[in-house]
Amino acid sequence: MKILGIWLVINGVTTITQFISALSVFYFNDGENWWRVLYVIGLLIVTIAIYFFILWLFVFKTSWLIDKLKLEQGFSEEKIEYNIHYSSIMTIAIIVIGGLIIVDSLPQFCKETFNYYQQKRMFDENFSSGWIFFHLVKTVLGYLLMTNSKSIVRFIESHMKENSDKTTE
Repeated sequence: MKILGIWLVINGVTTITQFISALSVFYFNDGENWWRVLYVIGLLIVTIAIYFFILWLFVFKTSWLIDKLKLEQGFSEEKIEYNIHYSSIMTIAIIVIGGLIIVDSLPQFCKETFNYYQQKRMFDENFSSGWIFFHLVKTVLGYLLMTNSKSIVRFIESHMKENSDKTTE
């Protein structure tokens, strides 16, 4: 559940950037109605709030979510013994998510960079480089997830420990 929550939020970055690009369209069109701009800003704020809620629910309230959705019921009790620590599994999962982000964004970054230089040569600076920056940031984020996975796991575990200490009081 935690891995799914992190993956959903990271993929949600694309949605948020699309809202921001819509705001830039309204900004450059002087005759646009301000109600539309406020509508897009409102949708952006609601979308960001939903993604933060999903992150909080899936990462920090996993046991509550499993209890409410009754995900443990209906399965036969088969115990599989393994000697892998929980933090090792989380580390591997974060590395895999970082790798998937890199696999998803690096080809797009290369494509957008090629298009930028091709358009720059043909149309003299009329081509926007916003998507190049977005895919570069997404690639760097994937790289940072892969290389700093243990720090992320320690952060999640410390936050889980704080929550468990609060519930026992």
